[in-house]
Amino acid sequence: MDIVQFEPRFSGTVGRLIYETDRQLFDLFFKNPEGTLEKLLRNGVCWDPERIILATSEGDVLGVLAYDLEGSEFEFIDLFRKLGPIDAMRVMMMDLIDSLSTQKVEDGDLYIASLAVAPEARGQGVGFRLLQEAQMIAEERGLDRLTLDVSPTNTPALNLYSKFGFRFTGKKEIKILKREFHQMELPLH
Repeated sequence: MDIVQFEPRFSGTVGRLIYETDRQLFDLFFKNPEGTLEKLLRNGVCWDPERIILATSEGDVLGVLAYDLEGSEFEFIDLFRKLGPIDAMRVMMMDLIDSLSTQKVEDGDLYIASLAVAPEARGQGVGFRLLQEAQMIAEERGLDRLTLDVSPTNTPALNLYSKFGFRFTGKKEIKILKREFHQMELPLH
């Protein structure tokens, strides 16, 4: 298994994997969420390609980890230029809902925005290896902790994060949307 930086040629596969991590929210706003995600990834909007790492084997994407740092918000004008006004507004609404239901990225945090493993690669250590890479990136940058939000119904992810050393720090929810997340962190010092 190799760990590589995201490249636009992987946009379709990575878009499908990221879609699976928050299907409810993407389906709420888009008729073709996977196509929209591919467009966002290909154009470097919402996720900086520099902050997306992939686990690959023989050119196939096994898993993806996208992360954010404090102050790494995207520019709304880029959304309008690259997506058009309707899809840009949809992404902005998704971002608003996300900001209300997930933890704030603080100075010193590497926030794991998305971690997804291809179905055929699950149980093979792909997620664990991507977390190791995220930890290494955070340590190289002198950051204080890894943080993430996870659905309480995602038992495999909760088990992975606990095994890796993350601990539960709280929860956030939007009841009307039936959107609930457990907040977790891994201190690095």
